[in-house]
Amino acid sequence: MTDRILIADALAAGSGKRTSSRDSIGCGPRAVAGVFEKHSIPCRIMRAEDLLQKPSRMKRFSHFAISAMTMDLPATESLIGLWRYRQPEGKVVLGGPIAQGKESILESLKPDVLVLGEGEATLDTLLSAGFLEDSVSLSSIQGIGYVDESGPFLTEQRPPLSERDLSETYTPSTVRIVDYETYPAAKVYVETIRGCSNFNRARIQLPDGRRCSECGNCASENLQDRMYCPEDIPPGCGFCSVPSVWGPPRSRSIDAIVQEIEELLDLGVHRIVLEAPGFLDYKRGSYPLTNPCSPPPNLEAISELLTRLATLQQFENGTAHLSIENIKACLFDEEVTEVLAHTVPETSPNIGLETGSEEHRQRIGKCGTVYGVLRAVETASEYGLNPYVYFIYGLPGETEETVRESIRIMRKLHEAGARRIILYGFRPLPGSAFESFSGPQMDHSLTRELRKEAARINRSEKKSYVGKTVRGVAAEPSWSRHGFTMVYPLGEGPIMTVQGGFTSGTVLDVRITEILSENLLAGEVVRS
Repeated sequence: MTDRILIADALAAGSGKRTSSRDSIGCGPRAVAGVFEKHSIPCRIMRAEDLLQKPSRMKRFSHFAISAMTMDLPATESLIGLWRYRQPEGKVVLGGPIAQGKESILESLKPDVLVLGEGEATLDTLLSAGFLEDSVSLSSIQGIGYVDESGPFLTEQRPPLSERDLSETYTPSTVRIVDYETYPAAKVYVETIRGCSNFNRARIQLPDGRRCSECGNCASENLQDRMYCPEDIPPGCGFCSVPSVWGPPRSRSIDAIVQEIEELLDLGVHRIVLEAPGFLDYKRGSYPLTNPCSPPPNLEAISELLTRLATLQQFENGTAHLSIENIKACLFDEEVTEVLAHTVPETSPNIGLETGSEEHRQRIGKCGTVYGVLRAVETASEYGLNPYVYFIYGLPGETEETVRESIRIMRKLHEAGARRIILYGFRPLPGSAFESFSGPQMDHSLTRELRKEAARINRSEKKSYVGKTVRGVAAEPSWSRHGFTMVYPLGEGPIMTVQGGFTSGTVLDVRITEILSENLLAGEVVRS
Protein backbone atom coordinates (compact mmCIF):
# COMPACT_ATOMS: atom_id res chain seq x y z
CA MET A 1 0.00 0.00 0.00
CA THR A 2 1.51 3.35 -1.07
CA ASP A 3 -0.20 5.68 1.42
CA ARG A 4 -0.18 4.09 4.84
CA ILE A 5 -0.98 6.89 7.26
CA LEU A 6 -3.86 9.33 6.98
CA ILE A 7 -3.48 12.44 9.15
CA ALA A 8 -6.75 14.29 9.71
CA ASP A 9 -6.39 18.00 10.41
CA ALA A 10 -9.52 18.53 12.50
CA LEU A 11 -8.31 21.81 14.02
CA ALA A 12 -11.20 24.32 14.17
CA ALA A 13 -13.49 21.79 12.41
CA GLY A 14 -16.02 22.05 15.26
CA SER A 15 -19.04 19.97 14.32
CA GLY A 16 -17.72 19.25 10.84
CA LYS A 17 -16.90 22.39 8.88
CA ARG A 18 -14.61 25.28 9.70
CA THR A 19 -16.52 28.53 10.08
CA SER A 20 -13.47 30.50 11.26
CA SER A 21 -9.73 30.42 10.59
CA ARG A 22 -10.38 29.19 7.05
CA ASP A 23 -7.26 30.96 5.81
CA SER A 24 -5.00 29.32 8.42
CA ILE A 25 -2.88 26.16 8.41
CA GLY A 26 -1.56 25.28 11.85
CA CYS A 27 1.73 23.65 12.83
CA GLY A 28 0.49 20.45 14.48
CA PRO A 29 -0.38 18.16 11.56
CA ARG A 30 2.89 18.96 9.76
CA ALA A 31 4.79 18.18 12.97
CA VAL A 32 3.05 14.79 13.12
CA ALA A 33 3.85 14.15 9.46
CA GLY A 34 7.48 14.96 10.17
CA VAL A 35 7.71 12.10 12.67
CA PHE A 36 6.27 9.63 10.16
CA GLU A 37 8.76 10.89 7.57
CA LYS A 38 11.55 10.37 10.11
CA HIS A 39 10.57 6.68 10.06
CA SER A 40 10.19 6.65 6.25
CA ILE A 41 6.46 5.95 6.60
CA PRO A 42 4.37 7.53 3.81
CA CYS A 43 1.60 9.83 5.03
CA ARG A 44 -0.89 12.39 3.78
CA ILE A 45 -2.78 15.21 5.50
CA MET A 46 -6.47 15.86 4.81
CA ARG A 47 -8.88 18.35 6.32
CA ALA A 48 -11.58 16.84 8.53
CA GLU A 49 -14.35 18.51 6.52
CA ASP A 50 -13.05 16.96 3.29
CA LEU A 51 -12.99 13.49 4.84
CA LEU A 52 -16.48 13.90 6.28
CA GLN A 53 -17.75 15.02 2.89
CA LYS A 54 -16.04 12.14 1.05
CA PRO A 55 -15.25 9.28 3.50
CA SER A 56 -14.23 6.96 0.64
CA ARG A 57 -10.84 8.69 0.72
CA MET A 58 -10.07 6.72 3.88
CA LYS A 59 -9.88 3.43 1.96
CA ARG A 60 -6.38 4.13 0.65
CA PHE A 61 -4.86 4.19 4.13
CA SER A 62 -4.07 1.63 6.78
CA HIS A 63 -3.89 3.76 9.96
CA PHE A 64 -5.40 7.05 11.14
CA ALA A 65 -3.90 9.97 13.10
CA ILE A 66 -6.06 12.93 14.13
CA SER A 67 -5.03 16.38 15.37
CA ALA A 68 -7.90 18.23 17.06
CA MET A 69 -8.91 20.79 19.67
CA THR A 70 -11.51 20.49 22.41
CA MET A 71 -14.10 22.32 20.28
CA ASP A 72 -13.60 19.70 17.54
CA LEU A 73 -15.06 16.82 19.56
CA PRO A 74 -18.16 16.37 17.32
CA ALA A 75 -16.10 16.26 14.11
CA THR A 76 -13.54 13.95 15.71
CA GLU A 77 -16.24 11.56 16.88
CA SER A 78 -17.65 11.43 13.35
CA LEU A 79 -14.21 10.84 11.84
CA ILE A 80 -13.43 7.94 14.16
CA GLY A 81 -16.84 6.39 13.52
CA LEU A 82 -16.33 6.54 9.76
CA TRP A 83 -12.83 5.12 10.07
CA ARG A 84 -13.89 2.21 12.28
CA TYR A 85 -16.61 1.34 9.75
CA ARG A 86 -14.29 1.42 6.74
CA GLN A 87 -10.99 0.29 8.23
CA PRO A 88 -11.81 -1.75 11.36
CA GLU A 89 -8.28 -3.18 11.52
CA GLY A 90 -6.59 0.21 11.24
CA LYS A 91 -5.34 1.92 14.40
CA VAL A 92 -6.41 5.38 15.54
CA VAL A 93 -3.99 7.81 17.20
CA LEU A 94 -5.54 11.00 18.57
CA GLY A 95 -3.61 14.06 19.75
CA GLY A 96 -3.59 17.83 20.04
CA PRO A 97 -5.32 20.04 22.64
CA ILE A 98 -8.34 17.71 22.63
CA ALA A 99 -6.21 15.20 24.55
CA GLN A 100 -6.48 17.35 27.68
CA GLY A 101 -9.91 15.80 28.11
CA LYS A 102 -7.97 12.65 29.06
CA GLU A 103 -10.29 10.03 30.61
CA SER A 104 -13.46 11.58 29.20
CA ILE A 105 -12.00 11.61 25.68
CA LEU A 106 -10.81 8.02 26.05
CA GLU A 107 -14.25 6.92 27.22
CA SER A 108 -16.19 8.76 24.51
CA LEU A 109 -13.93 8.33 21.47
CA LYS A 110 -11.92 5.19 22.33
CA PRO A 111 -8.84 5.84 20.19
CA ASP A 112 -6.19 3.12 20.25
CA VAL A 113 -3.81 5.71 21.70
CA LEU A 114 -4.38 9.22 23.03
CA VAL A 115 -1.18 11.30 22.85
CA LEU A 116 -0.97 13.68 25.81
CA GLY A 117 0.85 16.99 25.45
CA GLU A 118 3.83 17.15 23.11
CA GLY A 119 3.46 14.45 20.51
CA GLU A 120 6.72 14.11 18.61
CA ALA A 121 8.76 12.02 21.05
CA THR A 122 5.73 9.95 22.04
CA LEU A 123 4.84 9.13 18.44
CA ASP A 124 8.51 8.43 17.73
CA THR A 125 8.58 5.91 20.60
CA LEU A 126 5.34 4.26 19.46
CA LEU A 127 6.65 3.81 15.92
CA SER A 128 10.00 2.49 17.13
CA ALA A 129 8.16 -0.06 19.28
CA GLY A 130 6.24 -1.33 16.24
CA PHE A 131 2.85 -0.03 17.38
CA LEU A 132 1.43 0.07 13.86
CA GLU A 133 2.42 -3.48 12.98
CA ASP A 134 2.00 -5.36 16.24
CA SER A 135 0.19 -5.42 19.53
CA VAL A 136 2.74 -3.80 21.85
CA SER A 137 2.78 -3.14 25.58
CA LEU A 138 1.69 0.47 26.02
CA SER A 139 2.00 0.82 29.80
CA SER A 140 5.71 1.67 29.68
CA ILE A 141 5.38 4.37 27.00
CA GLN A 142 5.31 7.85 28.53
CA GLY A 143 2.75 10.48 27.61
CA ILE A 144 -0.19 8.41 26.39
CA GLY A 145 -3.63 7.21 27.39
CA TYR A 146 -5.57 4.17 26.25
CA VAL A 147 -8.49 1.99 27.27
CA ASP A 148 -7.81 -1.48 28.64
CA GLU A 149 -10.08 -4.06 30.23
CA SER A 150 -10.31 -2.00 33.43
CA GLY A 151 -11.08 1.30 31.68
CA PRO A 152 -9.11 4.43 30.75
CA PHE A 153 -5.42 4.35 31.72
CA LEU A 154 -2.88 7.20 31.63
CA THR A 155 0.85 6.52 31.62
CA GLU A 156 3.59 8.60 33.22
CA GLN A 157 3.91 12.17 31.92
CA ARG A 158 6.66 12.69 29.35
CA PRO A 159 9.29 15.38 30.08
CA PRO A 160 9.17 18.43 27.79
CA LEU A 161 11.30 18.40 24.67
CA SER A 162 14.49 20.42 24.72
CA GLU A 163 15.17 23.32 22.37
CA ARG A 164 17.65 21.08 20.56
CA ASP A 165 14.99 18.39 20.09
CA LEU A 166 12.54 20.95 18.70
CA SER A 167 15.19 22.31 16.33
CA GLU A 168 17.09 19.21 15.22
CA THR A 169 15.57 15.89 16.31
CA TYR A 170 12.02 16.59 15.17
CA THR A 171 11.50 18.49 11.93
CA PRO A 172 8.00 19.40 10.72
CA SER A 173 7.20 18.19 7.24
CA THR A 174 7.31 20.88 4.59
CA VAL A 175 6.36 18.75 1.57
CA ARG A 176 3.02 17.83 3.11
CA ILE A 177 1.90 21.46 2.93
CA VAL A 178 0.81 20.66 -0.63
CA ASP A 179 -1.89 18.36 0.80
CA TYR A 180 -3.88 21.50 1.70
CA GLU A 181 -5.83 22.60 -1.37
CA THR A 182 -5.60 26.31 -0.54
CA TYR A 183 -2.04 26.33 0.78
CA PRO A 184 -0.76 28.96 -1.71
CA ALA A 185 -3.25 31.47 -0.26
CA ALA A 186 -3.33 30.37 3.37
CA LYS A 187 -1.53 31.76 6.38
CA VAL A 188 0.94 28.97 7.09
CA TYR A 189 2.08 28.93 10.71
CA VAL A 190 5.69 28.02 11.45
CA GLU A 191 6.44 27.17 15.06
CA THR A 192 8.97 29.55 16.56
CA ILE A 193 8.33 29.08 20.27
CA ARG A 194 6.53 26.36 22.20
CA GLY A 195 5.15 27.18 25.64
CA CYS A 196 4.34 30.39 27.50
CA SER A 197 6.17 32.42 30.15
CA ASN A 198 3.08 33.61 32.02
CA PHE A 199 3.12 31.60 35.24
CA ASN A 200 0.80 33.99 37.04
CA ARG A 201 -2.42 32.31 38.17
CA ALA A 202 -6.08 33.18 38.36
CA ARG A 203 -7.28 34.56 41.70
CA ILE A 204 -10.97 33.96 41.12
CA GLN A 205 -12.35 31.16 43.26
CA LEU A 206 -12.80 28.07 41.11
CA PRO A 207 -16.05 26.05 41.07
CA ASP A 208 -14.50 23.27 43.20
CA GLY A 209 -13.50 25.76 45.92
CA ARG A 210 -9.83 26.23 45.06
CA ARG A 211 -8.57 29.77 45.31
CA CYS A 212 -5.27 31.62 45.53
CA SER A 213 -3.74 31.39 49.03
CA GLU A 214 -1.40 34.35 48.40
CA CYS A 215 1.69 32.15 48.86
CA GLY A 216 3.77 34.50 46.70
CA ASN A 217 5.15 31.86 44.34
CA CYS A 218 3.72 33.53 41.23
CA ALA A 219 5.71 36.69 42.01
CA SER A 220 8.88 34.93 43.20
CA GLU A 221 12.24 35.97 41.76
CA ASN A 222 13.06 32.25 41.72
CA LEU A 223 11.71 31.12 38.35
CA GLN A 224 11.51 27.50 39.50
CA ASP A 225 9.25 28.48 42.42
CA ARG A 226 6.76 30.02 39.99
CA MET A 227 6.06 26.57 38.53
CA TYR A 228 4.60 25.30 41.84
CA CYS A 229 1.18 26.22 43.23
CA PRO A 230 0.16 24.75 46.62
CA GLU A 231 -3.50 25.06 45.59
CA ASP A 232 -2.85 23.21 42.32
CA ILE A 233 -4.23 26.04 40.20
CA PRO A 234 -2.99 25.69 36.60
CA PRO A 235 -0.55 28.43 35.56
CA GLY A 236 -1.25 31.24 33.14
CA CYS A 237 -4.35 33.20 32.24
CA GLY A 238 -7.34 31.37 33.67
CA PHE A 239 -8.93 30.81 30.26
CA CYS A 240 -5.75 29.41 28.65
CA SER A 241 -4.20 25.94 28.89
CA VAL A 242 -0.88 26.65 27.11
CA PRO A 243 1.40 26.90 30.18
CA SER A 244 -0.09 23.81 31.84
CA VAL A 245 0.07 21.73 28.64
CA TRP A 246 3.28 22.95 27.00
CA GLY A 247 5.16 24.44 29.96
CA PRO A 248 7.59 27.38 29.85
CA PRO A 249 8.76 28.64 26.44
CA ARG A 250 11.43 26.91 24.38
CA SER A 251 12.72 28.52 21.20
CA ARG A 252 13.62 26.75 17.99
CA SER A 253 16.96 27.66 16.44
CA ILE A 254 17.23 30.36 13.82
CA ASP A 255 18.66 27.86 11.33
CA ALA A 256 15.72 25.46 11.79
CA ILE A 257 13.12 28.20 11.35
CA VAL A 258 14.81 29.73 8.31
CA GLN A 259 15.24 26.36 6.59
CA GLU A 260 11.60 25.39 7.13
CA ILE A 261 10.31 28.71 5.82
CA GLU A 262 12.65 28.65 2.83
CA GLU A 263 11.34 25.21 1.84
CA LEU A 264 7.71 26.32 2.25
CA LEU A 265 8.27 29.40 0.09
CA ASP A 266 9.88 27.28 -2.62
CA LEU A 267 6.76 25.07 -2.59
CA GLY A 268 4.55 28.08 -3.32
CA VAL A 269 3.45 29.37 0.10
CA HIS A 270 2.81 33.12 0.02
CA ARG A 271 1.94 33.95 3.65
CA ILE A 272 4.08 32.90 6.61
CA VAL A 273 3.25 33.56 10.27
CA LEU A 274 5.82 33.00 13.01
CA GLU A 275 3.73 31.02 15.51
CA ALA A 276 4.34 31.65 19.20
CA PRO A 277 2.16 32.14 22.29
CA GLY A 278 4.37 35.21 22.84
CA PHE A 279 6.84 36.08 20.08
CA LEU A 280 8.92 38.37 22.31
CA ASP A 281 9.78 35.34 24.47
CA TYR A 282 12.13 34.24 21.67
CA LYS A 283 15.41 33.20 23.33
CA ARG A 284 14.58 35.64 26.15
CA GLY A 285 16.05 33.55 28.96
CA SER A 286 17.07 30.13 30.14
CA TYR A 287 14.60 27.36 31.01
CA PRO A 288 12.31 27.62 32.92
CA LEU A 289 11.36 31.13 31.82
CA THR A 290 8.32 31.71 34.02
CA ASN A 291 8.32 35.50 34.38
CA PRO A 292 6.26 37.00 31.55
CA CYS A 293 7.68 40.52 31.81
CA SER A 294 11.33 40.16 32.87
CA PRO A 295 14.03 40.00 31.56
CA PRO A 296 13.40 42.18 28.49
CA PRO A 297 13.26 40.72 24.98
CA ASN A 298 16.43 39.35 23.39
CA LEU A 299 16.58 41.92 20.61
CA GLU A 300 19.81 40.51 19.21
CA ALA A 301 18.24 37.08 18.61
CA ILE A 302 14.94 38.53 17.35
CA SER A 303 16.73 40.90 14.98
CA GLU A 304 18.97 38.13 13.62
CA LEU A 305 15.99 35.83 13.00
CA LEU A 306 13.86 38.47 11.29
CA THR A 307 16.76 39.89 9.26
CA ARG A 308 17.70 36.48 7.89
CA LEU A 309 14.09 35.81 6.97
CA ALA A 310 13.61 39.23 5.39
CA THR A 311 16.46 38.52 2.97
CA LEU A 312 14.80 35.41 1.52
CA GLN A 313 14.03 36.07 -2.13
CA GLN A 314 10.24 35.84 -1.96
CA PHE A 315 10.03 38.26 0.97
CA GLU A 316 12.47 40.65 -0.66
CA ASN A 317 10.62 40.83 -3.98
CA GLY A 318 7.18 41.08 -2.38
CA THR A 319 5.71 37.81 -3.70
CA ALA A 320 5.40 36.50 -0.13
CA HIS A 321 4.66 38.10 3.23
CA LEU A 322 6.08 37.45 6.70
CA SER A 323 4.22 38.38 9.86
CA ILE A 324 4.21 37.88 13.59
CA GLU A 325 1.13 37.77 15.77
CA ASN A 326 1.03 37.28 19.53
CA ILE A 327 3.05 39.59 21.75
CA LYS A 328 2.93 40.53 25.44
CA ALA A 329 2.48 44.26 25.90
CA CYS A 330 4.73 44.30 28.97
CA LEU A 331 7.67 43.34 26.71
CA PHE A 332 6.77 45.69 23.86
CA ASP A 333 8.68 48.98 23.83
CA GLU A 334 10.16 51.41 21.34
CA GLU A 335 13.31 49.36 20.75
CA VAL A 336 11.22 46.30 19.91
CA THR A 337 9.01 48.38 17.63
CA GLU A 338 12.02 49.72 15.71
CA VAL A 339 13.23 46.17 15.03
CA LEU A 340 9.79 45.01 13.86
CA ALA A 341 9.20 48.10 11.72
CA HIS A 342 12.54 47.54 9.99
CA THR A 343 12.23 43.78 9.38
CA VAL A 344 8.47 43.08 9.15
CA PRO A 345 7.01 46.49 8.20
CA GLU A 346 3.26 46.97 8.52
CA THR A 347 2.88 43.70 10.44
CA SER A 348 -0.05 43.34 12.83
CA PRO A 349 1.12 42.51 16.34
CA ASN A 350 -1.73 40.85 18.24
CA ILE A 351 -2.02 41.96 21.86
CA GLY A 352 -4.25 40.18 24.35
CA LEU A 353 -6.10 42.59 26.64
CA GLU A 354 -9.18 40.38 27.26
CA THR A 355 -10.85 42.88 29.62
CA GLY A 356 -10.58 46.62 30.12
CA SER A 357 -10.82 46.29 33.90
CA GLU A 358 -7.44 46.33 35.65
CA GLU A 359 -8.82 44.47 38.65
CA HIS A 360 -10.49 41.86 36.44
CA ARG A 361 -7.24 41.33 34.49
CA GLN A 362 -5.35 40.59 37.68
CA ARG A 363 -8.05 38.22 38.89
CA ILE A 364 -7.93 36.16 35.68
CA GLY A 365 -4.13 35.88 35.80
CA LYS A 366 -3.13 38.30 33.04
CA CYS A 367 0.31 39.89 33.05
CA GLY A 368 1.00 43.57 32.46
CA THR A 369 -1.53 46.39 32.71
CA VAL A 370 -4.31 48.01 30.72
CA TYR A 371 -2.16 51.13 30.35
CA GLY A 372 0.69 48.96 29.06
CA VAL A 373 -1.53 47.62 26.28
CA LEU A 374 -2.68 51.13 25.38
CA ARG A 375 0.92 52.35 25.26
CA ALA A 376 1.98 49.36 23.13
CA VAL A 377 -0.77 50.15 20.61
CA GLU A 378 0.26 53.80 20.46
CA THR A 379 3.92 52.89 19.93
CA ALA A 380 3.16 50.28 17.27
CA SER A 381 0.93 52.71 15.40
CA GLU A 382 3.55 55.47 15.50
CA TYR A 383 5.97 53.15 13.68
CA GLY A 384 3.52 52.16 10.97
CA LEU A 385 2.51 48.79 12.42
CA ASN A 386 -1.13 47.68 12.49
CA PRO A 387 -1.91 46.40 16.00
CA TYR A 388 -4.89 44.15 16.75
CA VAL A 389 -6.24 43.79 20.28
CA TYR A 390 -8.03 40.74 21.69
CA PHE A 391 -10.98 40.84 24.09
CA ILE A 392 -12.98 37.94 25.53
CA TYR A 393 -16.63 38.17 26.53
CA GLY A 394 -18.27 35.94 29.12
CA LEU A 395 -15.15 35.48 31.26
CA PRO A 396 -15.58 34.39 34.88
CA GLY A 397 -15.77 37.53 36.98
CA GLU A 398 -17.34 39.62 34.21
CA THR A 399 -19.78 42.27 35.48
CA GLU A 400 -21.59 45.31 34.13
CA GLU A 401 -18.70 47.42 35.42
CA THR A 402 -15.98 45.35 33.70
CA VAL A 403 -17.95 45.47 30.44
CA ARG A 404 -18.29 49.26 30.67
CA GLU A 405 -14.55 49.51 31.24
CA SER A 406 -13.89 47.21 28.28
CA ILE A 407 -16.06 49.34 25.99
CA ARG A 408 -14.33 52.50 27.20
CA ILE A 409 -10.85 51.09 26.60
CA MET A 410 -11.90 49.66 23.19
CA ARG A 411 -12.62 53.22 22.08
CA LYS A 412 -9.33 54.50 23.47
CA LEU A 413 -7.41 51.71 21.75
CA HIS A 414 -9.08 52.55 18.45
CA GLU A 415 -8.14 56.20 18.88
CA ALA A 416 -4.57 55.11 19.68
CA GLY A 417 -4.25 53.16 16.44
CA ALA A 418 -5.71 49.68 16.95
CA ARG A 419 -6.74 48.51 13.47
CA ARG A 420 -8.99 45.73 14.65
CA ILE A 421 -10.73 44.50 17.79
CA ILE A 422 -10.86 40.70 17.92
CA LEU A 423 -13.64 39.61 20.28
CA TYR A 424 -13.95 35.97 21.30
CA GLY A 425 -16.41 34.16 23.50
CA PHE A 426 -14.95 32.44 26.55
CA ARG A 427 -14.56 28.67 26.21
CA PRO A 428 -13.80 26.50 29.27
CA LEU A 429 -10.72 24.56 28.13
CA PRO A 430 -9.50 21.34 29.79
CA GLY A 431 -6.17 21.97 31.48
CA SER A 432 -6.96 25.62 32.20
CA ALA A 433 -7.89 27.08 35.58
CA PHE A 434 -11.36 27.94 34.25
CA GLU A 435 -12.12 24.52 32.75
CA SER A 436 -15.13 23.94 35.03
CA PHE A 437 -16.85 27.29 34.47
CA SER A 438 -19.75 27.64 32.05
CA GLY A 439 -19.44 29.38 28.71
CA PRO A 440 -21.22 32.69 28.00
CA GLN A 441 -24.77 33.17 26.78
CA MET A 442 -24.74 34.75 23.32
CA ASP A 443 -27.95 36.71 23.93
CA HIS A 444 -26.84 38.13 27.28
CA SER A 445 -27.12 41.91 27.39
CA LEU A 446 -23.46 42.33 28.43
CA THR A 447 -22.34 40.14 25.53
CA ARG A 448 -24.47 42.11 23.07
CA GLU A 449 -22.96 45.44 24.18
CA LEU A 450 -19.38 44.24 23.74
CA ARG A 451 -20.05 42.64 20.38
CA LYS A 452 -21.87 45.72 19.12
CA GLU A 453 -18.98 48.02 20.04
CA ALA A 454 -16.32 45.74 18.53
CA ALA A 455 -18.36 45.47 15.32
CA ARG A 456 -18.75 49.26 15.14
CA ILE A 457 -15.00 49.80 15.46
CA ASN A 458 -14.11 47.10 12.96
CA ARG A 459 -16.62 48.34 10.42
CA SER A 460 -15.32 51.88 10.71
CA GLU A 461 -11.79 50.61 10.03
CA LYS A 462 -13.00 48.80 6.93
CA LYS A 463 -14.31 52.09 5.49
CA SER A 464 -10.73 53.26 4.99
CA TYR A 465 -10.18 50.48 2.45
CA VAL A 466 -13.00 51.48 0.08
CA GLY A 467 -11.48 52.77 -3.15
CA LYS A 468 -8.03 51.41 -2.34
CA THR A 469 -6.27 48.61 -4.20
CA VAL A 470 -5.10 45.67 -2.08
CA ARG A 471 -2.89 42.83 -3.28
CA GLY A 472 -4.26 39.42 -2.36
CA VAL A 473 -4.11 35.71 -3.14
CA ALA A 474 -7.09 33.78 -4.50
CA ALA A 475 -8.12 30.99 -2.12
CA GLU A 476 -11.43 29.17 -2.64
CA PRO A 477 -14.97 29.67 -3.96
CA SER A 478 -17.21 31.80 -1.74
CA TRP A 479 -19.75 29.90 0.35
CA SER A 480 -22.39 32.61 0.29
CA ARG A 481 -21.90 34.36 -3.07
CA HIS A 482 -22.21 32.05 -6.06
CA GLY A 483 -19.63 32.76 -8.76
CA PHE A 484 -17.33 34.64 -6.39
CA THR A 485 -13.86 33.77 -5.07
CA MET A 486 -12.47 34.43 -1.61
CA VAL A 487 -9.21 36.41 -1.68
CA TYR A 488 -6.86 36.64 1.29
CA PRO A 489 -4.54 39.66 1.68
CA LEU A 490 -0.94 39.04 0.65
CA GLY A 491 0.19 41.48 3.31
CA GLU A 492 -1.77 42.93 6.21
CA GLY A 493 -5.33 43.71 5.23
CA PRO A 494 -8.93 42.56 4.89
CA ILE A 495 -10.42 39.33 3.59
CA MET A 496 -12.05 40.05 0.23
CA THR A 497 -14.41 38.45 -2.26
CA VAL A 498 -14.37 39.08 -6.01
CA GLN A 499 -16.53 37.95 -8.92
CA GLY A 500 -15.13 35.17 -11.07
CA GLY A 501 -13.28 31.92 -10.60
CA PHE A 502 -9.57 32.00 -9.86
CA THR A 503 -7.09 29.22 -9.20
CA SER A 504 -5.89 29.02 -5.60
CA GLY A 505 -2.58 30.85 -5.35
CA THR A 506 -3.26 33.40 -8.10
CA VAL A 507 -1.99 36.83 -6.99
CA LEU A 508 -4.59 39.53 -7.63
CA ASP A 509 -4.77 43.29 -7.25
CA VAL A 510 -8.25 44.06 -5.91
CA ARG A 511 -9.92 47.47 -5.77
CA ILE A 512 -12.23 47.55 -2.77
CA THR A 513 -15.77 48.60 -3.67
CA GLU A 514 -18.03 47.69 -0.75
CA ILE A 515 -18.14 46.69 2.92
CA LEU A 516 -20.12 43.46 3.25
CA SER A 517 -19.54 42.96 7.00
CA GLU A 518 -17.08 43.86 9.70
CA ASN A 519 -14.89 40.98 8.46
CA LEU A 520 -15.43 40.91 4.69
CA LEU A 521 -15.04 43.38 1.82
CA ALA A 522 -16.14 43.14 -1.82
CA GLY A 523 -13.90 44.21 -4.66
CA GLU A 524 -13.11 43.96 -8.33
CA VAL A 525 -9.93 42.57 -9.86
CA VAL A 526 -7.88 45.27 -11.57
CA ARG A 527 -4.85 43.08 -12.33
CA SER A 528 -3.92 39.41 -12.03
